[in-house]
Amino acid sequence: MRRLACLAALCVVAAGGLAATAAADEYVTLRSPDLKVTVDPGFPRVVGYTDTHSGAKLYGNEDRIGQVVLDGTAYTPRVSSRRTGDRVDYRLTFPDYGGVELDASIRVKGREVGFAVTKIRDTERNPVGSLSIPDQNLVSVRSDQPGAALATAKMHTAKSGTGDTFTRITRDTPAEAAPSSAMYGIVNTGQLAASIETNSAYDTPSGPTTKDNGRIREQIADKGGYKRAGLWSGDWTYRAKGAARSDTEPLPYTRIVVTGDRNGDKTVDWQDGAIAFRDIMTNPKGWQQVARRPVMRIPFNFASNAEHPFTQTLDETKRVALNTDGLGQFVLLKGYGSEGHDSAHPDYAGVGKRQGGVKDLNALVENAHRYNADIGVHIQDTEEYPVSPAFDPAIAKDVEKDLGWDWLDQSYHIDYRHDGQSGKRLARLREFKDKVPDLDFLYVDTWYGDGYTSEKFAREMNDLGYDVATEFTEKFERQSVWSHWANDVNYGGSGNKGINSQIVRFIRNHQKDDWIAGDPLLGGGELSAYEGWVGGAGYPAFLDRTFGTDLPTKYLQGFTIQKWAPHTITLSGGVSVSDTSGTRQIAKDGHPVLTGGAYLLPWSQQEETKLYHWNPAGGRTQWTLPKSWGARRSVKLYQLTDTGRRFVKDLDVDAARRITIDAAAKTPYVVYPADPGPNTDANWGDNTGLKDPSFYSGNLDAWKITGDKGKASVPANAAGQRQLRLDGGTGTTVSQRVTGLASGKTYTASVNVQVAPGQRKASLTVTPDGGKPVTRWTDASTVKNYVRASEYAGTTTQRVKVVFDVPEGQSTATLALDAAAGNPPVFFDDVRVVQTGRTPLNGHYFAEDFEHVDTGWGPFVYAGNDGAPDDPRTHLAQKNAPYTQAGWNGKLVDDVIGDGESLKSHEENQGLVYRTLPQTLRFEPGHRYRVSFTYEASKTGDYAFVTGAGTSTTFAEAHTPTTFTATVEGGADAWIGVAKLTPGTQNQDHDLILDNLVVDEIG
Repeated sequence: MRRLACLAALCVVAAGGLAATAAADEYVTLRSPDLKVTVDPGFPRVVGYTDTHSGAKLYGNEDRIGQVVLDGTAYTPRVSSRRTGDRVDYRLTFPDYGGVELDASIRVKGREVGFAVTKIRDTERNPVGSLSIPDQNLVSVRSDQPGAALATAKMHTAKSGTGDTFTRITRDTPAEAAPSSAMYGIVNTGQLAASIETNSAYDTPSGPTTKDNGRIREQIADKGGYKRAGLWSGDWTYRAKGAARSDTEPLPYTRIVVTGDRNGDKTVDWQDGAIAFRDIMTNPKGWQQVARRPVMRIPFNFASNAEHPFTQTLDETKRVALNTDGLGQFVLLKGYGSEGHDSAHPDYAGVGKRQGGVKDLNALVENAHRYNADIGVHIQDTEEYPVSPAFDPAIAKDVEKDLGWDWLDQSYHIDYRHDGQSGKRLARLREFKDKVPDLDFLYVDTWYGDGYTSEKFAREMNDLGYDVATEFTEKFERQSVWSHWANDVNYGGSGNKGINSQIVRFIRNHQKDDWIAGDPLLGGGELSAYEGWVGGAGYPAFLDRTFGTDLPTKYLQGFTIQKWAPHTITLSGGVSVSDTSGTRQIAKDGHPVLTGGAYLLPWSQQEETKLYHWNPAGGRTQWTLPKSWGARRSVKLYQLTDTGRRFVKDLDVDAARRITIDAAAKTPYVVYPADPGPNTDANWGDNTGLKDPSFYSGNLDAWKITGDKGKASVPANAAGQRQLRLDGGTGTTVSQRVTGLASGKTYTASVNVQVAPGQRKASLTVTPDGGKPVTRWTDASTVKNYVRASEYAGTTTQRVKVVFDVPEGQSTATLALDAAAGNPPVFFDDVRVVQTGRTPLNGHYFAEDFEHVDTGWGPFVYAGNDGAPDDPRTHLAQKNAPYTQAGWNGKLVDDVIGDGESLKSHEENQGLVYRTLPQTLRFEPGHRYRVSFTYEASKTGDYAFVTGAGTSTTFAEAHTPTTFTATVEGGADAWIGVAKLTPGTQNQDHDLILDNLVVDEIG
């Protein structure tokens, strides 16, 4: 039998056999004003709980236990303990494991009881990796207690089914032969409920995965005269496999909270335990911002096209702020680095120069905060690309066999355990933090880590000040505040569309955007991307989702759930949501604020300084003003537009605080108690040298109009994109001074243009002060824009560019957009001026070495492989020898010819890949040209040089730089390009590299 010797407050227990039960006088009682907790001084074991006020009881573990599992082996330690006030401190010594010692404690404070390992003394020979206390049963209920029940939640992300299990504990409840695992656990009787929290994390893949989440252990045991349902912690990782001795995880802890009726419904059930759990749970960093951000956006850049440079994204952020009257925005930049999305991972600090570089990204982040927008970026630690300066074969799993995603380039899977333990990942994160210090969150894409690896990665990000978002809902469950697959209406499979658990959502609805969307009462986030991601659905659809779905969802997230009954949920703050009437209704203080799809929602949820109105059907509705607005005779109604609030009228308030609103369908409005003052100054074009370069203002006040002035306007197209429209007439020019140019430097100016074929010339001209004008023009928009990341995908809108030099001593220029006389309208949009450089002509008619491209592929545009708009597999490639060059790892061709950048087509789809336009490379009628360039091709017959005249010449296999030459006859629609002759393939070498393009006029 175990021998227990107690001298005053010190108890010493010798190792030995264990009796099934212990005498009551061997226990000690810890007290707080709310609880009496019976504890075993001979081993960290809670025996029972008594509520001080009601006398109601919960149990712990009535069985003697005395073993600790260290690194997979069970040991019986020698135990000494000392009771001090509200705690018992233990020392556990393991003579059979090299004398390792653990210090631990059990402490009571208020309604909380905590078990914690406070120190681990291990040795070089016996380093502690993992530990657990089998069958600890820190809190339990019994079948002979009225109302006894167990509620657990596992990770479940499918649209159907649930991760929840609710079990009444009776004599007839089946016993479980072994413990099982859960993510959350609550026990209750009819008088008390208890929840358990722990920092358990398995060192997977040896332990359960997140979908089985082993954080909590539970078991229903047959104790003879009763059934017992108990909860305790899963295993802890202290030092992970492969970690250095000094690289340890946080010390283990478990917390239990005991409560009575917490929601005032005069009953005790799992929901009271869930409310109490919020007192002890781990809160994700940044959770306080979740309920204030109804607006979700994904500006997308891909394949060197930089369709959404940081400066434009800032203007778009301002437009959305005006159109929503400053609602919080969650803005995820996909493709902020290198050549855009899924390129150069894991170079976190490698901000893409075509997108605007570090300077413009910082300007976006800092200015976006003024418009209530949080900015984050898409990163990865699952794959690495040879083009990345951070590419390191030492962190790859197997560069010979373990191939990753293959899109713009072939990637290789990262050994993210080694990457994290080596400190290299943290160093990259710190480098990025130093460059862009005020970024709000990091979005971790395609993360497959679990347990320890996820906890370590999340801790690194949180410690640097970042909130965490992720692609897959089940990852970073305790740290993530937003999941892509849960929110994107066009993304994610049916098997992974958000956490599907009433228990978890009850607890954390106010903290996370990780839920299955479409809950009939709580709703759910719905992202309708319109800035290039997966093609988008246009700005109007984005507004419909924001106001029709997301704002009501976020309104409810501003309060905590208190009671969830069939068809009715009661939240804090006097808020409830119900569909008992057959339609969804949200009420505040007894008055409806949403009925069906129409609403008048107070915002913010607590301050209630204004009220948002939306009515999908339009028409007249009546609403009661919030109590916080007091008595008043009138309020002010504004319609929201993409240029800000527009006053509609004063609304009378009757004696019952009611107002009547006549609204247009699917149109946002806001109600203020008094005039809020002017709209926020957007200052369109921050950091661009231009004012209103994308015509967001809806007027031409920033531009000078000459010629046929009445023909210039700025309407919005069907996708909600404002454009400069120059209608038919005698000719119109719209111009502006470009400021802030660097003396003696070279710049590229460009603009999107669309003009009907052969009817009218549309020109872009830049005249530097002290210099000569430079002009490019087109009179035919006949080539479809196949870049899916463009808002103009599917139209014939393409960019026109000019390169100009700023004379020494000068810093300004005049930029003019001109439509010559004619009838069809000409459209311009998204003017951009960026510092670049130029390829020396050296006597040639045209030359392009791809070293100074602002956006796109030099003179070439994506031709869509003869299909619909899509994301290409061609981009500008940078040299990162030896990994990007022929010979490394069996690679057949160089990604880059020479020392700079080259145009790379990687395993492209079959069809025309890219071609020139007359506005990018003009072959004049009646002239002949010699075209030459350097290329490498991995295989003969993959790609061909093609012309507008229908000629086609197949590239021969070339694993070293090879010169190609062809003759081209000029003409109105003469062009050159490259076609892929074979079907698209992946994880194989089917590449064409092109560089040093020159064109000479020969006749």
